Amino acid sequence: MSLPTSAPLYYQVGVFGLIRSKGSYLLIDPERLLLPGAAQLPGLLMDSASGAGLAEVGLRRALLSQVGLAVGPLMLVGSFAVRLPEGDSRLSLIFGSEYVSGILNPSAEVRRAEWHPPVQLRQLGAPEWLFSAIEEYQLSGNATEDQDERPRKAGFRSLLGRRGQ
Repeated sequence: MSLPTSAPLYYQVGVFGLIRSKGSYLLIDPERLLLPGAAQLPGLLMDSASGAGLAEVGLRRALLSQVGLAVGPLMLVGSFAVRLPEGDSRLSLIFGSEYVSGILNPSAEVRRAEWHPPVQLRQLGAPEWLFSAIEEYQLSGNATEDQDERPRKAGFRSLLGRRGQ
């Protein structure tokens, strides 16, 4: 006796970057929405089997290609699962990190990218999962204190002649 066969459910994994700079977080307006809610983070859907560091490497590449930014160490600060309209499921992993270098330069797949302080995120209708990830990132101790300038290499002289920290 054979069991009835049905189409297997497809499980996707998405990895997204919660990028912080000077007390603000980066949101994008992508051509294709990958997260539920009004707020969208840069990131990607993983197409291949997982492996050691694959999510982090893919996320770093996505950040460079989508918004032109490099980030520091990545830390898992949130995750949630959603059922898609097609019946498939998606696990979304949110990694927090500090901005390190690059000029914010959205690619063709991103209509807009802007930094927003947490207070403004509420006004924009950001979903609760985003605030949970921000809180976890801030509690982790990895979030640096608000600074007047972006991080730079030690010994670097700015255009004003002040030495970098």
